[in-house]
Parts: sequence; structure tokens; C-alpha cells
Amino acid sequence: MPRREIRLTDTQARVLAILIIIFSVGFAGFSLATFLLMKSRENVRVEIVEIPPARVEVPQIEKPAMEQPAAPLELPGVYTVETYDYRKLILEATEMVERGVEVSCYALEPNEAVGVIRTAKKPFLITQVSRDTCIVAFVGGHRLQNRPEQKSLYGVYVLSSTSKESALERMFALRSAGYPSYLMKFTRDGRDWFTLVVGAFPTLELAEEFNKNLNWNEVMRISGASKPGFTGRISP
Repeated sequence: MPRREIRLTDTQARVLAILIIIFSVGFAGFSLATFLLMKSRENVRVEIVEIPPARVEVPQIEKPAMEQPAAPLELPGVYTVETYDYRKLILEATEMVERGVEVSCYALEPNEAVGVIRTAKKPFLITQVSRDTCIVAFVGGHRLQNRPEQKSLYGVYVLSSTSKESALERMFALRSAGYPSYLMKFTRDGRDWFTLVVGAFPTLELAEEFNKNLNWNEVMRISGASKPGFTGRISP
């Protein structure tokens, strides 16, 4: 079969030549761009940076201050639990009583006596007569329910003086040594006298028993008395 020849006109030949030139230029440009890109990538340093997770700051909420419990109201008849301390109570006892003053005497257990004294809030005298019993005398009177009240008061007289300051000084010296001492004030011949007394008892018998057991050598040395004393009535 004879080969058929394709003949182009001059115009078609020009157009084809132009297309060939355009494609050649484009291919050459693409090749050059690829070459330059490869070269630029060789100079690029790639670093992988780990980005830490975002930290969320939680604001601190201040806790409200704890409210202090309100102090309990001090009610009549209520006292703080306190350990019995005989020498401390001796120092807190009233320093002076008038002869013939009204008193209320009770025989109480030591720990019970503390509560009664704190509740009464009245001038008092205290004398421990045994390990389990002490006598509490309230000056001016104080009634306790379900307790036998005795209205008489006896003690052991040590000495008498017209000088209140001197008598008080000797009384405090005896108290510091652990003796339940106080002054009894009375008037004689228009003058005030102050008798130094040790012990407060509702009966003469208890006062005399206490007197027998007193260390009179020590009492006289501390008080400056010249001889042992004797029991006497203070009230009524």
C-alpha cells in the first residue's frame, strides 16, 4: 500500500514551529526550576521542635478563715473544772473577818470544795482536817442545798496586836508556810485589835483537836509569838 504523505501549508508549519518552541522553552524552564529547588533544599536545615502542651493556670481560691467559736457565756453556778490545791486556796482566802460576823460552815470533800467556792464567789476560809474532808466557811453566809449548815466559827488564837500591818505581815508569813491563817478584828476599850487566827471550824471540839496537832515551835518561830495559843470563838 503506498505511503500517504502529509503536507502542511506554510501557515500550519509556522504554527507548529511556534508550538514546538513554546514547549521546548517551558520544558527547559521547568527543568531549571526543579534544579534550583533541589539545590535550595540542600541548604535548608530542618529542626523538629516539640511544643509543650499549653499550661492552664488555675487561680488559687483562698479558703475563708474558720470562724472562731464564740466564747461560752458565763452563767451563774457554772465554774471551770479545777484541781484541788489546798495551799493555793489558803492564799486566796479572805484576810480578815469581824468578830461575830455571820458565817456558813460546811464539811466537804476537797474536790467538791473547789466547785462550791468558785460557784459561791464569796469571801471564804478553808481548813483541811483530813485527807478526805475540809471545812469551808463562807463569810456573810451562803446556803447550800442538801448540805447541813453550821453557823458557828472557831479557830486557834496565836497572838493579838493593835497594829494591823504587823498582824497582816505575820499572817501572810504563816500562809506562805501552808497554815490556814487570817485575822479576826474586834474592838476593846475603844481600840481596834487584830487577832492572828489559824484554822476555821464549826465546833470547839474540831478546833481543839487541830490545836493539839499544831507544830507550835514552827508557828511561834514564823509568827513571832512568845507562847502557844489557845482555841476561841469567832462567831457568833
